[in-house]
Amino acid sequence: MRGHRPQRTLLLTLSLLSALGGCSRRALSLFFDLPPAAPTPVTAPSQTTAVAARVASGTAVAPPPEGPRPAIEGTLDPDSAIRLLPRDHAGNIDWVAALKTGTIRPRHVLPGRTPPDSAGFVFGFDFFLPGPDTTFDAFFPHSTHTELLNCSTCHSRIFPYRGTVIRMGDVLMGKYCGECHGKVAFNPTTACERCHVRMKLPPNRSKPALIGTVTLTRAKPDSGAGVVEGNAAGLSTASLPLAQFPHWVHRSRYLCKSCHQELFEPRAGANRITMKDISAGRSCGTCHNGRTAFAAGFGSCDRCHVPPRPPAAPAPDGSVSAGSRAHAQRE
Repeated sequence: MRGHRPQRTLLLTLSLLSALGGCSRRALSLFFDLPPAAPTPVTAPSQTTAVAARVASGTAVAPPPEGPRPAIEGTLDPDSAIRLLPRDHAGNIDWVAALKTGTIRPRHVLPGRTPPDSAGFVFGFDFFLPGPDTTFDAFFPHSTHTELLNCSTCHSRIFPYRGTVIRMGDVLMGKYCGECHGKVAFNPTTACERCHVRMKLPPNRSKPALIGTVTLTRAKPDSGAGVVEGNAAGLSTASLPLAQFPHWVHRSRYLCKSCHQELFEPRAGANRITMKDISAGRSCGTCHNGRTAFAAGFGSCDRCHVPPRPPAAPAPDGSVSAGSRAHAQRE
């Protein structure tokens, strides 16, 4: 028995080294002749890491150098954008795939803003909501939503943190997921398999369309004289077409959370937008100042106040082009 003591001591020593050193190469090399380790490659910090370091140190945040921007940023034509964007299984435009493949490369923050600590935040809690059977289990990717949105966009106004019962009928009526889906995100009636991933449905059932363009409602003048108080002073706006906001143009350049909630609450009727505020650099004027984007003001009225496009005449086979569908969607 006495002859086994050195061996037992060696085993105890190795166990202790493993516990204290985490089996690290450096600790074990004190006792064993190990070959040198390959050098660890030094990589440049990511954009998010570099920005976070500058924010933590209190230094000014300069925009990092950018390579060529994606091709979609070079067009304002809906038909051209539709041709560039990927499709999902059903045939709808897939903005998530566009983000993953680099077809779009939206910026995290607006010009001149200091990136928040959560600029690169992605919450990887993806899960299934149980349905009547496993075919109808609905997949919810937190990771995708937090890459685009802040948690406060949905919690807790739309979704309490616990105990929310989501029914498909509510979603189709514009509640819960329906506050965005069908309005600015894919329509749940045409893309069932985006959530119910176990469903087997025919591919390419839908025509791609750039949903999400908002037609702003004009404020009612208090004086009854056709002058909208707080807008362009003394100008009657009754003859101007209603302003159009194309989500697709903006979402290809900036993440949703760049503007929501700081500039705009993502809820119909919650935002009052005036030319006075825009001219003062607020609201849309945060970017539309002649530097980041075209200056919103006299001489460029028709960039936003776009006359409605008449519906296209159907082809002999009864079909309507994708671009016409996209324009019809925004009216």
